[in-house]
Amino acid sequence: LSRLNTIWKGFINMQSVAKFVTKAYPVSGCFDYLSEDLPDTIHIGGRILPKTVWDYVGKLKSSLSKELCLIRFHPATEEEEVAYISLYSYFSSRGRFGVVANTNRHIKDLYLIPLSTKDPIPSKLLPFEGPG
Repeated sequence: LSRLNTIWKGFINMQSVAKFVTKAYPVSGCFDYLSEDLPDTIHIGGRILPKTVWDYVGKLKSSLSKELCLIRFHPATEEEEVAYISLYSYFSSRGRFGVVANTNRHIKDLYLIPLSTKDPIPSKLLPFEGPG
């Protein structure tokens, strides 16, 4: 991550689960508006089944008018890692993804997909068009 520029820094907050400062790094897609459109605090409003997200992503990738952007969140400091891991564990143990409640005009939907360092990249997200 040290070779990549951050495209955003702020809080991720899920009531009664975790709140922490995080940085976002580019993975794939266009990031022109993300630094402006992501709010200071990303509020997670709930959970969603992975199948629902994958069905949606499949439709999105075949659309000519929509774009799929992937970013990676990483704790801003070592102190933030405990809360970051708590949120990851919350979604991972339930087999769910997070749904962001406060999206902006350029961002229609935003999901948090918990992936460990050992998990393969889901095929629905490939191929990457960006730094990876």
